[in-house]
Amino acid sequence: MASEIFHSPFSQEFEIPCIDIPSYVFSNLRATTQHRAQYFNAARPTEQYDLADALLYVKRFAKGLLNLGLQPGDKVLLVSPSHLYFPVALWGILAAQCVFTGGSPTASAFELVQQLKNSEAKVVIASQSRLAVAKEAAAKAGIPANRVFIFDDPLRPDVTAAGAQPITPSWATLWVPSSEAASWTWKTFRSSDEAKNTTAIINYSSGTTGLPKGVELTHYNLISNVEHLAFKRAKFGDNELAQHRRLVLPDSGERWLAALPMYHAFGQTYYTMLAPRIGAKIFIMEKFDPVQFLAYIDMYRITFINIVPAILRTLVKIPRPDRFNLKSVVMVGSGASPLDTAVARQFERLFLHPHVQIKQGWGMTETTCNVTGFAPDDVDDGRSIGWLNPGCAAIIVPVPDRDFSSLEREHQTSVGEIWVAGPNIMKGYWKNERATEDTIVEQDGYRWLRTGDVGFFDKRKCLYIVDRVKDLIKVNGLQVSPTELENALVSYPGVSEAVVTAVKM
Repeated sequence: MASEIFHSPFSQEFEIPCIDIPSYVFSNLRATTQHRAQYFNAARPTEQYDLADALLYVKRFAKGLLNLGLQPGDKVLLVSPSHLYFPVALWGILAAQCVFTGGSPTASAFELVQQLKNSEAKVVIASQSRLAVAKEAAAKAGIPANRVFIFDDPLRPDVTAAGAQPITPSWATLWVPSSEAASWTWKTFRSSDEAKNTTAIINYSSGTTGLPKGVELTHYNLISNVEHLAFKRAKFGDNELAQHRRLVLPDSGERWLAALPMYHAFGQTYYTMLAPRIGAKIFIMEKFDPVQFLAYIDMYRITFINIVPAILRTLVKIPRPDRFNLKSVVMVGSGASPLDTAVARQFERLFLHPHVQIKQGWGMTETTCNVTGFAPDDVDDGRSIGWLNPGCAAIIVPVPDRDFSSLEREHQTSVGEIWVAGPNIMKGYWKNERATEDTIVEQDGYRWLRTGDVGFFDKRKCLYIVDRVKDLIKVNGLQVSPTELENALVSYPGVSEAVVTAVKM
């Protein structure tokens, strides 16, 4: 197969650190910044911690997991809405040499059972709101009740009554005393092979088709994606937007509103890894509400938000938008599903500084997070998903039995399935060699990921998505597998067969 190989226009010449994620995150500790509060509960901002605090919390939790008897490579499932201590939990699991897997806070017991069985999780940690479902799923998956814990504020764990312990213990009961943790440190990697081959996170995705599969992401996959993003964010242009950013950021620094779920690949990458690396303050929304979202941006002078088109459509319908001042925002990203440019322009007119544009990025669980996007000062009309990340490559492959000739004539370029390669491409699908072989193609020195998306590159080498070859339904930016829904339906008594199809409303 002879296809043009497209590369990133950004510099290819920087090294990806071959270290473990906890070491990577906390290598940013500096005497001048380590005691500046970095993570905040947006609803109660006095609830906060800095990286120096977080380091001790991580060591206390990680050592507690080891004392519980967990071994390197054991899986820990965390199922919770976004939470102030979500980053600590993720970092601590990795510091214990375990593997993090996140459950959707809207997942049913049926879905969690499948994830628990497939991941072979040894411990379940669940928010109070998801505890009943998590306990039911854990029991059905064969996980002992004494390996299920409540995910709450570890400094003020919940109790059922004064002085009484809850039936299900807090994850804080795992934390060792500070005196024990102070002298302990996690095992670091000794070689690049360790970083490139050690699984850090298993996220669940329907991939190109079928039931959700466990996407194995290594420490190197995750760190490479963060390095890509940090590299692009550090670039300043010479246009009016760049001038505006230079005026805003030196005074306030980056201030992000974490409104998207933290269990998701985006939340993991941006909120728990990129933010501490570049010193961005994170204000965490535990539950999304559109009016609160706008109010928090105004209150905390937020500089960066990332939204999905479904949220954008809700925000432009908010009554009296002039109540909110969002002029502190200098960057807005959109992903998960195609951006309606008319709605984007409406949001910009209603809320944003005149020089700020909403721009798209693109990625998959299988690409860790982003594989394309824009630097902050790049200009685009909102239709493209941007340039490839540094170190990434792509080809456009013809799709059998699909005719894109009209699009090819219109855009004067080849249209087909997008295959991508780079250091952020997943290790593979957990315990599913066949699915891995169907999705990963090693050819001409590249390890290509077949994305299932159809698109083309324009003359600028920016990428566009125009169609899909996946057997999936996209609902509000989430992938819905017809196969998974059909299997869930036939599990009910009295249902012998089920067929699921999409209907546009």
